[in-house]
Amino acid sequence: MQSAFSLAERPVPEVLARIRRGLPASMFDQIAATLGLSTSVLAAKLGIARRTLIRKHGTGAPLSAEASEKVLRVARICNLARALFATDEAISQWLFKADSALGNAAPIDLLDTELGAREVEALVRSLSHGQFV
Repeated sequence: MQSAFSLAERPVPEVLARIRRGLPASMFDQIAATLGLSTSVLAAKLGIARRTLIRKHGTGAPLSAEASEKVLRVARICNLARALFATDEAISQWLFKADSALGNAAPIDLLDTELGAREVEALVRSLSHGQFV
């Protein structure tokens, strides 16, 4: 199985095709494990019903396109943040820390929407270029 982190870096047409087909629920688990989070916490933060994840695991059915996009959104942000932080644990801590550049919201709290994710991505890019906001 391809990792969610490597898939997030593939060309856009390939990523879109995979999102539309739906990702395996195991990719969600991979993101949670990498960040040291329970799947319940990550599901709540992304607005994905925990029972849906359990059902998808049980049947082997793929995640919906919406849930798949959310999974890859987190993977993409983590990939960007790896340029700033030495460990995945440090990324996880940063994701849960309120940031004034995000209106005192924690980055993880914005990743349930594409607009919020764009704000988090802009912040990571600014920080990686030495621009402190």
